Formats: sequence, C-alpha cells, structure tokens
Amino acid sequence: MRLNMRTIESLAAVVLGLCTMAPNCPTCGPSTYRPNAAVIAAKGPTKQQFNALPDNAIFEYKGRRLTKGQFLANASRAHATASARREAALSQNRARFEGFRTKFLSDQHARLQTKNARLYAELTRIHQVQVAMSPQRQALERETRDISTRSRNASPAERAQLNQRAAMALRQLRSSAPTSPNIRGPMNNR
Repeated sequence: MRLNMRTIESLAAVVLGLCTMAPNCPTCGPSTYRPNAAVIAAKGPTKQQFNALPDNAIFEYKGRRLTKGQFLANASRAHATASARREAALSQNRARFEGFRTKFLSDQHARLQTKNARLYAELTRIHQVQVAMSPQRQALERETRDISTRSRNASPAERAQLNQRAAMALRQLRSSAPTSPNIRGPMNNR
C-alpha cells in the first residue's frame, strides 16, 4: 500500500483529533492530554473528519490558531456578510436594469412615434393626391362649377332642380373628399 503525504497528514489529524475528543481515554489518559499540543493543520482533515472533531479542537488556519467553534462562527459570519452583500448588489442591479429598461423602451417608443408620424403624413399626402386626381372627383368638381354658373341665370323652378343636383353632388364630393387613410397598427389604435 502506497501512502502519500496527504494520507499521512489526514491520519495524523484523526489521531490527534481522537486524542482531543477523549481526554479520559485509557490509552490517552488525562496526563497526556494537552490542548495546545493537539494542533491540526486546516488542510489535513477531510470533511467527515472535521465534522467529527469537537468544538474545542484546535487547528491552524492561515497562520492563526482557532478552535473548530471559532472557525465555524467566523465562516458563518463571513457567509452572512457575503449573502447580505450579494442581496444588496442584486437589488441595486435590478434597480439599474429597470432604469435602463425604462429608458430604452421610452427611447424606442419615441423613435417609433416619429417614424409612424412621418409614415402617416406621407400616406395621407399620397391618398390626397390619388383622390384629387381621380376622374370621378374631377367630373363632380366640373359639374358643381357648371351648376354654380347656370344657377345664376336660371328660373326659380330650374334653380330648385339645380339646387337638388348641387346638394347630391356636394354629398358625393364630401364622401370622396381627401381624408386620412384608415391605418391600423399598434400606435394608431386610439
């Protein structure tokens, strides 16, 4: 069986730990028990061996001598401090993220509003040009000008007929008047 240095250190730590755990043991006896003599290297014992040690077992860690109880208290305190720092950083990062997210979304919304306004204006202009150029609208505009000219010199009976025809032409012109196109989208659903 081949023994390496780590195994030897672990065995020595166990033996020393057992001696400190049982000061009234017949083989170790109270005369051989010396708390200062039983110092265990922190890298020596395994987790199971460390858990088996009593709270007053002394070992050396980073050049300092500590009992297992002191070491566990320091570790617990360090863990609590690190957890508190982590939680504080996490909440601070969440707040920063929400700030960045809100700014990004508002900037994106403003850009979309601008683009949609330009698009809507262009579509309205194109629609007005198309409606103004339609042959039906041009014919109605000519007819209304003709009715207006004839009504000046017409008799009362003829004028009543021309007024009826003008009212009908006006309704047709209003129905084909250039209006904004019916555009639906996420920004225009109001």
